[in-house]
Amino acid sequence: MLYCSGPIEQPSRRMSLNLPKLVADQTLYSWCGLVHAWNGSSATSTSRSLFGSPYTALMHDFPGLLHHLAERTRGQLGEPRDIALQHTLLGYFLPLVHVDQAEGILQRVFAGTMPELKMKLGIAASRIGGHHHLKGCPECFDDDEETHGFAYWHIDDQLPSAMVCRKHRRPLVIAWDPVTPVHRRGWLLPRSGLKRKWIEVPVLGEEQMDRLTTVAEYSARFAMLAPGSLNPRVLARVYQKALHSKGLATAKGSLRLTALIKATRSHFRGIESVPGFESLQAVTGDWPGLAGALARRRPRPGHPLKHLLLICMLFEAWEEFLEAYEDMLSPIDEGTPTSALGPQVSSIETFRCHVIAGSSIRSASNKAGVCTTTGLKWAKQLGLRYTSRAKVFSDDKKNLARIALMAGADAGAVAEQVGVSQITINRMLSSEPDLKESWCIARFYRSRERTRKHFRALIRENPHLTVKALRQIPGNGYMWLYRHDRAWLADNLPSLWLQIGPTNPD
Repeated sequence: MLYCSGPIEQPSRRMSLNLPKLVADQTLYSWCGLVHAWNGSSATSTSRSLFGSPYTALMHDFPGLLHHLAERTRGQLGEPRDIALQHTLLGYFLPLVHVDQAEGILQRVFAGTMPELKMKLGIAASRIGGHHHLKGCPECFDDDEETHGFAYWHIDDQLPSAMVCRKHRRPLVIAWDPVTPVHRRGWLLPRSGLKRKWIEVPVLGEEQMDRLTTVAEYSARFAMLAPGSLNPRVLARVYQKALHSKGLATAKGSLRLTALIKATRSHFRGIESVPGFESLQAVTGDWPGLAGALARRRPRPGHPLKHLLLICMLFEAWEEFLEAYEDMLSPIDEGTPTSALGPQVSSIETFRCHVIAGSSIRSASNKAGVCTTTGLKWAKQLGLRYTSRAKVFSDDKKNLARIALMAGADAGAVAEQVGVSQITINRMLSSEPDLKESWCIARFYRSRERTRKHFRALIRENPHLTVKALRQIPGNGYMWLYRHDRAWLADNLPSLWLQIGPTNPD
């Protein structure tokens, strides 16, 4: 069951850890907890040994520093990309993210942490919630102990839309404890670790079990798709056609609300009380708006769970959905990569052919169905020759702007510095993903340093104030640090951290 038992390099010393096998469907969080249990060190020591950070190993949904983990375990767990997509929740959320943004998120997670990740993925605004409870099947735990010698958290069970075990056709149980994940200093494991209360997901009958089993099956298949492989605009057309075929929408795409509400209530009857599916309780208001938001010509971003509910209602098999999606693809679908969905005509290839044939960047972009800014970005990436129009934004000014943006300067200030509009700077950032990524990172670090400095000054100026009193000072910065820089609070302000305790600051 061991991969290796060898030294893991640390800055100050060498430590040998027994490393258990990473099972194919095991979460990385569960594996880290097993490392901790096998070696008997403290939680922070285990995390530092594996990631070089005191708390990263305790992140159960989106751990970072995966390059560090791969190096410290000598690649025994696989490539960072495989770890991220197969053993964390990123594989569930990235199929709906544009391929460039998805790649940027992965690179951030490989190299460090991404405090704003849930906001970037739209989780915070989804009304579904970002507290991903640990879930599992007791019968699976028994099978795990018999097969592997230990029980573990299965990644498919952790998906927000999975509430039943497909193998044993029984409800999952939720591991609930009163301490929020950010305050935990240990692991919740299926048969060991911190104390918890088991809560069984309520399933009322066989019909509800069938519906939830289908949702769980589709969820697992959804999480296997490549990052950026689903274009929301193509999905909207798929939904429109399926709704029309079932008499739930007109030929022009308008929803038949009465019929839609009736069909939705019938399909999902009895599962409105299941955790995560509460939006179905207000089907007269939420569901038509949801279907409209996902199926409109310019669809709004939607949580994967919302897409999966709609897919489950409209398609009787996952393969039927994939076939409908592939049939809807066309050369004008910007940003839809050739991925696991099968061969398809690429809009980038359409753009390239028109440029080679003599079309201008603007004309080729129009024919490929993308904006000129995207066309310029593709032309640079493909090394295509084109004649650029004379612009006020010269190469020298662009270089000055890039230097300032990479240092984290405000986009408006950069625009004023080089003498162009802020829209021009925004377009520059959107057309150069690497520059935008560097700018976002620099902005975060500048904000972090400024907030740290300000909070230190407040403590020096008010040495006798309690934490509660400090937080009453306008602009104190405490909440920003708590949400984005808790490790700094713990490492640099230990006495303050003890006063803070494990309570929720909100």
